Amino acid sequence: MAQELWTEILIQAQGRYRVLNEVLQVTREIADALSRDDRVSVQMLLGMRQDEINNLSRSEQSILTLLGCAGREEKEEIQALLKGDREAAEGDPFEKRKIGEIGQNNKNIRSKIVELDRAISTKLAGKDSFYGKR
Repeated sequence: MAQELWTEILIQAQGRYRVLNEVLQVTREIADALSRDDRVSVQMLLGMRQDEINNLSRSEQSILTLLGCAGREEKEEIQALLKGDREAAEGDPFEKRKIGEIGQNNKNIRSKIVELDRAISTKLAGKDSFYGKR
């Protein structure tokens, strides 16, 4: 069962990676539309981005469901890999190494999304931006 769990987690992690890339791409398109002052495109793209964020939420829920099948230590290890907080060792099984690699990539993508989102939010809302309230 453990091998099957790791394989299924890897599949879900790859799906989450694809969705995060899509969120990043749409966020870049929003920033571009804002720079052209194209409010109609911004509104349309915000809807598209929300759809992708909803897909991300479903993907994360699937992973949480799978983690329910893992023991405490294994669950903590998988979560650390998925978050990009830990790298797999060179001698670890393929699935573990790939999950760690995807976790690192996802962490980088999330950072880029937040950076772009901060600029977008600030441009749209100024001092009332979500980020301005922090």
